[in-house]
Amino acid sequence: MNTPRMLLAALPLLVGVAQAQQPPESEWRQANRQVAEFPRGHADVLKWEQARQTAMPPVAGKPATLVLNSLAEGVQLAWQAHPELAKPLAQLGRDDVALLASGQWQDLSASKLRRIEDAAELIEVAHGTRKTLLAAMAVEQALPYQRQALQAAEAAAELGARMAQTGNWSKLQDAREQLLKVTALQQWQRSQYAADQSRAAVLKALQQWTRRTAQTVRLPQSLPALPAAILSEQAFQDRLERMAATLPASEQTMMRANAELAYSAYRTAYALASSSQQDTLKLRQFIYDETVLRYNGMLLNTWDLLAESRALAEARVEAIGAVRDFWLAEADLQLLLLGQVPESFVTLAAGGGDSPAAAGH
Repeated sequence: MNTPRMLLAALPLLVGVAQAQQPPESEWRQANRQVAEFPRGHADVLKWEQARQTAMPPVAGKPATLVLNSLAEGVQLAWQAHPELAKPLAQLGRDDVALLASGQWQDLSASKLRRIEDAAELIEVAHGTRKTLLAAMAVEQALPYQRQALQAAEAAAELGARMAQTGNWSKLQDAREQLLKVTALQQWQRSQYAADQSRAAVLKALQQWTRRTAQTVRLPQSLPALPAAILSEQAFQDRLERMAATLPASEQTMMRANAELAYSAYRTAYALASSSQQDTLKLRQFIYDETVLRYNGMLLNTWDLLAESRALAEARVEAIGAVRDFWLAEADLQLLLLGQVPESFVTLAAGGGDSPAAAGH
C-alpha cells in the first residue's frame, strides 16, 4: 500500500527557513510509516500535488523595473524629483549630501543646516523616503518566511483531512488544522497586499508612480544589520543640548520633550530587535533542530515538525519587523536631533512585521 509520500517529502521545502539539511531518503521512508494506515493510493496524492502546481500563477512578462541598490540611492532619487532642492543640495556640499543620503545624520551640523534655505525640506524628503524604503524592504524580506509558514499549515491541513477521512482523526482535530490553514492563508493574503502597498508607496515617494504604467521596483534584499551599540544616554543629551542651542527659546521645551520620546523609542526598539535575534530566534532554532532529530528518530510526529516549522518562520517575520522598527525609530531620533519633528513615532507593537504603515511619515 502506498502512502502520501509527497506531503512528507515536501517538508524540506516547508522548513527551508531554518536552512536545515534534508534527511537521507531512508529516514523519510521511515517517517512515512507513521501514516501508513492511510488507505488512499499514491496516484491520489500525485493528483493533489499536480492541482497545487497548476494553481500557481503564470510568470508574466517583465515590466520596467526601478532597481535600488541602497537606501542612499532611493533618497538621492527622491531629491531629484524635487528640482527646488538643487540649490540647498549645492549649498550643503558633496560630503554632507552623502552623509544625509546614507542616514549618517549624526555627523551633520544642525547649525549649518539652519543657515541653508530649504534645508528643512531637504531633510524632510530624506527622512520620509528612508522610512518608506525601510518599511518596504521589511515587507519584501519577510515574504518568503510568511510563504513557508503558509506551506507548513497547508501540508498539516491536507494530512489532517486525509486522516479524518480514514477515521484516524476526529472532526475536532481536523477542524483545528483547517483553522490554522485558513488563518495562515489570510495572513499571506494580507502580506501580499502589504507588499503591493509598500511598492506603491516607494514609487510615490520617488515620484515614479505615473511616469511608467508598468513600473515596478526592486529593493535591497535585506534591512541593514543592527549596530553593535547605540547612541548612549550621555551622547544623546550632549547632541540634544547642541541642537537646542540653535533653536529659539520658545521651541526648546517642546523639542526636548519630543527628543526624549524619540530616544525612548530608539532605545526600546533596539532592545526588542536584539532580543528577537539573540534570544527568540536562537531558542526557536534550537527547538526546531531538536524537533527534527526527534522526528527522524520516530519520537515526534509530522504535525510536531510542521508546527515548529511554522513557528520558526513566524519568529523570523517578527524579528524582521523588530529590526525595521529600530531603523524607523533611529530615523526619527536623527531627525529630531537636527531640529525637526516627525509627524508620528513608530509603534513598537508585536506582530507588525508586514505593515507599510509603519513608515509613519
